[in-house]
Amino acid sequence: MSASLKKVLAGVAVLACSAFARATDVTIHLSGSEPMSRSMMKYRCDAQGSKMGLPAGVFSVEYINGAGNSLAIVPVAGHSLIFANVTSGSGARYAAGSYIWWEAGGRGVTFSSDSIAGNMTSECHRAE
Repeated sequence: MSASLKKVLAGVAVLACSAFARATDVTIHLSGSEPMSRSMMKYRCDAQGSKMGLPAGVFSVEYINGAGNSLAIVPVAGHSLIFANVTSGSGARYAAGSYIWWEAGGRGVTFSSDSIAGNMTSECHRAE
């Protein structure tokens, strides 16, 4: 095997290892007898969403419910953020840091952020 081919293979191996090192699995142990449920939904948001860190085009959000918890895992700025359900007058409202993911029935989902940069909002809808 040539020296340059060995260098290329070594570089590919380093990149592959670093990609796997970034992935993290989390196990959360919750007490209670309520069954857990998980579902995936696909969404597409307006152009403002990608400016706020949501993926351009269709992306998936995972919902996890059980043991008194309702969570939504939303991809924001290349990270999987865990949003927890918070009190809402209507629909399902989730919060993570300065972000809100609010699914209010027939009107779709509003993704918003209230940070030092100001209040930004994106309208999102389920995609097939």
